[in-house]
Amino acid sequence: MHRKKIPVRAGFTLVEMMIIIMVIGVMASLAAPGMFRFIQSNRLKTTTDHMMADMHYARSLAISNGQVLRFTVDANGYQIANPITDTVLRSGDFDGLALDAAQTADFFPWGMADAVVFNVSNPSGNKRVTLLPTGLVEVN
Repeated sequence: MHRKKIPVRAGFTLVEMMIIIMVIGVMASLAAPGMFRFIQSNRLKTTTDHMMADMHYARSLAISNGQVLRFTVDANGYQIANPITDTVLRSGDFDGLALDAAQTADFFPWGMADAVVFNVSNPSGNKRVTLLPTGLVEVN
């Protein structure tokens, strides 16, 4: 009599799967702190870049419309508004970021602005957004 061979199943055993899951868990626990710092650092850079772009927008809008625009920053975020009509033209928020002090700067129709330094920070570091009297903005 000739016996028929039962095909051998290929795959992982339970022990092999548990080892793979354990190795993935160790790798994830090693990578997580660096990833969180990267995300916080990226959030800080992105927020300050948006803030800088909105300051450039406020300056150009003040020049083109021939009116004073106010850039107000507080713990929640910032906004660009017309100080006469209190119309908010643009706003941004500080999600998870801290600001040293609430401040206000005006952009004038001739291109100048109030000189103000905004310090924005989170656990990954801090950024200094400097509004120069010429109306230009620097981020350090």
